[in-house]
Amino acid sequence: MKTRLSAALAATLLLAASLLSCAEPADVSDIQTNAPDNTPDTVAETEAVSKRPACNLPENLDFGGAAFHTIAFSWQGYLYYFFADEENGDIMNDAIYARTRTIEERLNVDLQHTLLESTAITEVPNTVKPTVLAGDDVYQQVLFHCIEGVSSFASQGYLYNLDEMPHIDINAEWWNKEQMDALRLGENTYFAVNDYMLPCPYIVYFSKDMINDLEFEDPYQLVYDGRWTLDVFTQMARTVVSDLDGNGKMEGEYDRFGVTASEVSKYNSFVTGADQFITEKTSDGQITLAINTEKMLHIVEMFADLAKQDVCFMPQSEYEGYHLTLDTGRLLFDLETLTWAEKMRDYTVEFGFLPYPKYDEAQKTYRSLDWGGLMGIPLSITDPELVGAVLELQAYESGNSVLPTYYDTVLTGKLARDENAVKMLDIVFDTICYEPGGNYFGFSGGFSDLFFALSSLSLTQKSADFASYYARQEKTALKTIEKFYQSLNDVELQ
Repeated sequence: MKTRLSAALAATLLLAASLLSCAEPADVSDIQTNAPDNTPDTVAETEAVSKRPACNLPENLDFGGAAFHTIAFSWQGYLYYFFADEENGDIMNDAIYARTRTIEERLNVDLQHTLLESTAITEVPNTVKPTVLAGDDVYQQVLFHCIEGVSSFASQGYLYNLDEMPHIDINAEWWNKEQMDALRLGENTYFAVNDYMLPCPYIVYFSKDMINDLEFEDPYQLVYDGRWTLDVFTQMARTVVSDLDGNGKMEGEYDRFGVTASEVSKYNSFVTGADQFITEKTSDGQITLAINTEKMLHIVEMFADLAKQDVCFMPQSEYEGYHLTLDTGRLLFDLETLTWAEKMRDYTVEFGFLPYPKYDEAQKTYRSLDWGGLMGIPLSITDPELVGAVLELQAYESGNSVLPTYYDTVLTGKLARDENAVKMLDIVFDTICYEPGGNYFGFSGGFSDLFFALSSLSLTQKSADFASYYARQEKTALKTIEKFYQSLNDVELQ
């Protein structure tokens, strides 16, 4: 039996981070292709935990109560899984609080945090930038959105080069060196990925009731068999569509739809799930466009067809208009974050969750794009020794307790309603991947339109003309890359 992710979580997440710039990911048969046998593997779990290497920070580090201040905004996991001011009996909260106390006592530091009330993705960059330009050591750790601020903070020299950070051991299992290398587009490393930065992939929630009522094949078994593909997904979604009130119009409040999402980025994960990326790295380590393929054209065509048949319910925005949910009984698939399950715990309908489908059965593994935020260190820090020591211990202690608690208690305990759902989470986390082109340029001219092609072209325009669409964006997107590297080179050559 395959050891659960919780048994050796840090090592598994390193394996899980299959990157577009790295080797071919493991075959799906190496992940979990059989239904669960419900047999605990406590011996293997105990052995895996006991073999975890020790953190090699010097024993005599003492920073005299100095502050280490983290800033984030009210978004996804930052709201639930990063900060705790006191114990309150919640297992996850108390694990986070215990991590804080361990770091503070071990290093004699004062861990502080600012969680901005705003949900605006620009708030953190806009708050931190003036402090860096002024040379003020206000924040020692910045938790960004997964796109906003990533490019500008790297290319304009606002971030500290982590290659020069003392005390951190990038090769340790509680760091993800592969992902950090993928995010390093120039000479230096600016974004940290480690066990402190909890992944937040999108997943496909589905209505078990509707699957049973319509006598569809079990989606869980499809995943186990490697047959959960875009063709199967679109056929299921298409089949359930119905104008229930018979007025000749498809309306979210009254009719039945195949799929919805609270906002358009959820559809991007279908592209990555199909092992299609917007960019790739060249032999000299720079990125270039890689999305103008026959596969992408086919994916665009599939979703344009869904749009024309009113299979997808498209809300006006995440915050406006009617939001169709699974508990209405009029929706088969809902595309959401893992943290969305916190809002679904009171649902009376039975639901499960799945990885995004593969392109076809020939694809070796599922792909789960991480939409969690990125962490950077402001250039204005004045005590790299302090910052490096906290970063190292923060990552190490997260792998000891917070990350296993997140997986075992929050995901598989609170949110997964059956053992099959637990196995789906194994697959999702074992197949996490990243899209540096999206992280750096997802909101940039030309790139944004390509990154969000499914929503802006297929679903909004109901068009499958990807060739013309790409041709209109290519020059601008390539210019965006060129300008980025010009700025980055100027910074790194100083």
